[in-house]
Amino acid sequence: MPITELGARRGRTAATTLLGLAAVWLSGCQNIQNSSPPQTMVRVIDASYNAPPVDVNIGITPIAVNVGASTFTNYAFLPPENAPAYVFPTETTTATASVAGAFLVAQQHSVFITDTSSGYQATLLTDQAAIPPAGYVSLRFLQQAVRTGALDIYLIPSDGTLAGAKPLLSRMTTGTVSGYVNVQAGNYTLAIAPAGDTNAKDLFTSEALQFTAEQVRSVLIMDAELTTSPPVTIAIGDDLN
Repeated sequence: MPITELGARRGRTAATTLLGLAAVWLSGCQNIQNSSPPQTMVRVIDASYNAPPVDVNIGITPIAVNVGASTFTNYAFLPPENAPAYVFPTETTTATASVAGAFLVAQQHSVFITDTSSGYQATLLTDQAAIPPAGYVSLRFLQQAVRTGALDIYLIPSDGTLAGAKPLLSRMTTGTVSGYVNVQAGNYTLAIAPAGDTNAKDLFTSEALQFTAEQVRSVLIMDAELTTSPPVTIAIGDDLN
């Protein structure tokens, strides 16, 4: 056999061996990635005027400590399970509100703390975990302004004005949680007014907000504590991206 042919065969054998080893290594990497434990994501949104600072557990697992009003916590990553969410006044061991939950793989939820006539309660919101359509953001509004009552919500482009603008959401009553609304990504001003009223003294106007494509956001609306002009205040939570 010519030496050149023998060398070529040996080269092909070595290459085949290396490819085989590479395939095993890649297979091992994929197995490691696929063996990551499944997770669910849970956070707290505190929209209560009555509640003291609170801690929140999912089952026996703490996910938030010393949470106050008008607050979004970061998401906690947890093993999927069916478990109650418990709300405790901070530094106590007796739950004062709870809600049952099914926290499933790859889902996102918020434990939403709101008021009752004399106290507060917990409900469970399902948050959007899917990316919006290309070029869009998804926005959800949580209307908890008690004194102000029903609200109109405007999203005004950077080159637009309130005059003649149509509300993104109209007559949103206290206690309402909107669905997610898809809006073109861009720079906006958020304006919130009592339903049918755009007088300057009754109007909340945000600073310029930049929404980037594929973002998902929740906007919490509550009464302003120390002023009636503007009548409301907002907090924005990052649901995705």
